[in-house]
Amino acid sequence: MAPSSDYKKAYDSAKQELADLLREQERIEKRLVLVRKSLQTFAELCENEGIEIEPSAEASYLLEESTLAGEIRTLLAANYNVYCRPSWIKDQLERLGHDLSKYANAQSTIQMVLKRMVESRTVIEQTDPEGKAVYAMAHPLHKLRANLLGRTAPTSAGSIAFEAFRKAHDAKLAREKAKRDKRD
Repeated sequence: MAPSSDYKKAYDSAKQELADLLREQERIEKRLVLVRKSLQTFAELCENEGIEIEPSAEASYLLEESTLAGEIRTLLAANYNVYCRPSWIKDQLERLGHDLSKYANAQSTIQMVLKRMVESRTVIEQTDPEGKAVYAMAHPLHKLRANLLGRTAPTSAGSIAFEAFRKAHDAKLAREKAKRDKRD
């Protein structure tokens, strides 16, 4: 086999592995949020019943080391393709154990963080049927695609076209994987 054919095969393999790892990372992020919420709920239930528990060092570490923006990003990533209201995000942050009382207006602070994420093209903003702003995590390729095309990534209605592109791309990756699996 020619070296160029080996390089192409290695490239395709690495490309597929990267796509697989990104999907796995998304799955793990969702699971982390779910387990953290469960821990917080069980801790509250135990406290209400007078049951002593040893606090989770891992959950405490995540709370201490995370930023508000990082936690919002984690929540949106864990709910990928779901548009969320800032009030829902605030509720979820509290369910993860965050004490938002240190902010003069937590809701406003969350909205400001979301606006900055929209400006950086990591989050997409749309308006729900009630006319309220809702936010969702942008696809990982969203920002890259916009940078490659030399223009700003769509942050609202234009994102619909990008989602169609993403779905077509994901379908193409699935077809390529099926072909590889069939050959192997």
